Amino acid sequence: MTQNKTDPADAFRKLVTEWERGFDKLANRFMGTDEFSRSMNKMQSMQLSMQKAFSESMANQLSAFNLPSRDDVLRLGESVRAVEDRVAHIEEMLITLTGAGSAAKAKGPPRTKQPPSLEGANSDE
Repeated sequence: MTQNKTDPADAFRKLVTEWERGFDKLANRFMGTDEFSRSMNKMQSMQLSMQKAFSESMANQLSAFNLPSRDDVLRLGESVRAVEDRVAHIEEMLITLTGAGSAAKAKGPPRTKQPPSLEGANSDE
């Protein structure tokens, strides 16, 4: 008495595989057309023009409220970075001119004295 057992998971995998193949064929036929390419190009152009218009509108609004725009903040950040670089360079020059780097290392006489040993402290017992 042999029973014909079908695995429901295997049947589902086959169904999903066939569905993916069919969808892939349909998508390739649709996306491979010149009309699709033209429409995608138009959508991207429209998105870029909307983004530019929004950016200009936002800059005008910020200017009306006397607030800095994104470009203003970026320019300010670049200026601050340039000033920080110049200050760091000046600090390095000062350290090399004054010899502060070597003076910091040799800050005093060498420490050669050792603490008293514990053997002498225990001799009272």
